[in-house]
Amino acid sequence: MLLIQNIQLTWDKKERGTKGANARKQFSMAYPFPQTNIYDNIVLHYQSFYQCKTKFLNTFYSKKNFFCYHSIEQVNLPNVTICQREKEYEICFSYHYGIPYRRGHNKDYHNMQSQFYRKDCLNEIAFILKQNEYGRMVWNDRTIDLDTGNWYYNIYIHNFYVANKMPQKNILVSHTPDFEYKQMVMLY
Repeated sequence: MLLIQNIQLTWDKKERGTKGANARKQFSMAYPFPQTNIYDNIVLHYQSFYQCKTKFLNTFYSKKNFFCYHSIEQVNLPNVTICQREKEYEICFSYHYGIPYRRGHNKDYHNMQSQFYRKDCLNEIAFILKQNEYGRMVWNDRTIDLDTGNWYYNIYIHNFYVANKMPQKNILVSHTPDFEYKQMVMLY
């Protein structure tokens, strides 16, 4: 079973200064996992926040922020690819669009079956997780509201934990990750 916690923090130009940056340093990188009796091979817990001055407002208004999937192909996380091998999961960061553009190692540059064949993009293995291992991926980007033209900034935190059964709800909060991958760039 693969547990995934997807956390997104969004802010705009008003929170770019020192006060906003210091508040973001205090932002939690993990939250308790909801306890349930219903789960499948892949469990996704989604959290979304908006920074207003130095406060973080939960913006996920839907009652359902917990999703279960039977296969890894059903999971769609932006810029993340997950490949399941026998008893391990290969977690990759694949940034091929967005602002600012990122370049780097493309593990599939010569793979003719890959969507990244001969593309100059960042597509690399962040980590490989085995049973009872915990990995964290953190990256950021800048987006534009197409209606208003305003800039927005985002930090994405993906916590991954491989377990054979549903673990305690504080597993992501009480433990430090075995692996951590960061792709933080300067957002102007």
